[in-house]
Amino acid sequence: LGAAAATPDILALLTKLLTDSNKDVRSSAADAVSHLRAAAATSEFLAQLAKLLADSNEDVRSSAADALGK
Repeated sequence: LGAAAATPDILALLTKLLTDSNKDVRSSAADAVSHLRAAAATSEFLAQLAKLLADSNEDVRSSAADALGK
């Protein structure tokens, strides 16, 4: 669905999931954000993704880097 999926409800949910305690949830949320492309290029998402670059889990860091690179 790409950017078409960037409804306010979806964006709010992804914002919450990026800070979930489960590493797999954080990684998947970052991956989902990357598919939203410009629709997710808000200061809030960019700040959260930047924080995930320092996550203790390599997969989370990789997903965040991929999202920031798109």
